[in-house]
Amino acid sequence: MREETRFSPPISRLRAWAMLANLAQYESWHPEYRFGGGVVGLGKKVEFTARFFGRSTQVDALIVAHERSGSIRWKLGTFPFFTMEEGYELTEDASGLHVRHSVECKGLFGAPAAAFVRAGIRRRMQLQDTSFLVAVRRLSRAGPAGNRHKRRTTAATKGRSVNDD
Repeated sequence: MREETRFSPPISRLRAWAMLANLAQYESWHPEYRFGGGVVGLGKKVEFTARFFGRSTQVDALIVAHERSGSIRWKLGTFPFFTMEEGYELTEDASGLHVRHSVECKGLFGAPAAAFVRAGIRRRMQLQDTSFLVAVRRLSRAGPAGNRHKRRTTAATKGRSVNDD
């Protein structure tokens, strides 16, 4: 069983990639997922914690796709019984950036269980996509980082060296 949603964030491809590929920062925008620290790369395992039905579940996630500015996917579960693969893929055309969010459930228990809760999976994905777009808007409102602090520090440093002599 495979479900997917698509959305178009009003940011650059590189910024969207930075938000999606930085798994350690998911807690700042994702409503359910938390990833442990560590190096994120193809074939690496990362600690994954999710809240489902009010409970936290912790497993290792295997990174199965990690293409810069392209896609990131991870796999959870044990193959013969249940495997869930989730990820994001970025594409760009004349109308802007598009993100495809997909979840695929496989295995002996995966497909039947996923078919049973298909509507819930789609609703969760839409909530996650909305949370991502809210975080994007929050970043856009913040505006560019100024250099006022740097200028003050430089001026203060020059003033101190003159006064110290």
